[in-house]
Amino acid sequence: MVILVYGDDSFRAQEKIFELRAAFEKKFDPTGLNLSVFPDAKTGKMDPAEVMRSATSFPFLAERRMVIARDLVASTKKDADWADSLDKIPTSTIFILWETKEPRELERKPLFKKLQTVAEAHFYPFPKLDGAGLSKWTSSRVIKHNGTIAPDALRALIERAGDDLWQLDGEIQKLVAYADDQQIIKPMVDQLVRATFDSQIFALMDAVSARRTSEVLKLLEEERASGAADGYIFSMLLRQIRILLATKNLLEENPRVSKDEAATVLGLHPFVVSKALQQTRGFNLNELQKTHELLYTLDVGMKSGKFNDKISVDLTVVSLLK
Repeated sequence: MVILVYGDDSFRAQEKIFELRAAFEKKFDPTGLNLSVFPDAKTGKMDPAEVMRSATSFPFLAERRMVIARDLVASTKKDADWADSLDKIPTSTIFILWETKEPRELERKPLFKKLQTVAEAHFYPFPKLDGAGLSKWTSSRVIKHNGTIAPDALRALIERAGDDLWQLDGEIQKLVAYADDQQIIKPMVDQLVRATFDSQIFALMDAVSARRTSEVLKLLEEERASGAADGYIFSMLLRQIRILLATKNLLEENPRVSKDEAATVLGLHPFVVSKALQQTRGFNLNELQKTHELLYTLDVGMKSGKFNDKISVDLTVVSLLK
């Protein structure tokens, strides 16, 4: 049996690996004598030949053995040649390939195509969550930790923590403990959850696109008070404007482009593109082009010492709010 657990959502992928391993140890291998994990915990190295030797070995005084190999495909240059070795794996081996590449990238590999021809192959893709999928996961995670959460608090939590499930899970545990058997409400999220800088930029651009001046100034001041350098804030604003400009240009060419299509064309994560598609509604193409030109001028001026970082950030925000 070959199991492929793959995707750039490391949280859910790792949970699946732990689930499979625990089930195997309980049913077949309580002593741990028939479990091999690669890369080696001591050296951090992985030899594909050694992995295959382990996978083709028969179990010791047991029905099954399990071999877990992390990023074997990524570390093997000629995975097409290596894929042919899959036929040598006995039915007594549960061979788990754990790949952390983005799913679509891995699915183009010869190994993936080979696995699709293997009779006992099972696939568990774990792409990054966004939109409704992220909301559903977060809500179910609150329940898993024996809590409940109000809809507006759920939205606020995701806006602050973004799509990082490691951070979301930690924040959920903190909120459930704080709520102490009460429902998690938005003021609790506002009080306890520190927004990631990316999520703050999204929130800032949401406010800018809606021309909510007081909220823009409040968010900007919060970032400065938290210790974020103006140079870094400027670089993130520049990045976001470039994303908005590219998204707007794409919409001009194809007004009906979907989020997934746009993500593929722009080479960005669907969550980032979904935010950009919302934010571009607040700007026309000419406004974004002028702001981008201003940012370029300010960037050159900052590097030459003509403009200081704080003034450059302020001028950018003023330009966007016009």
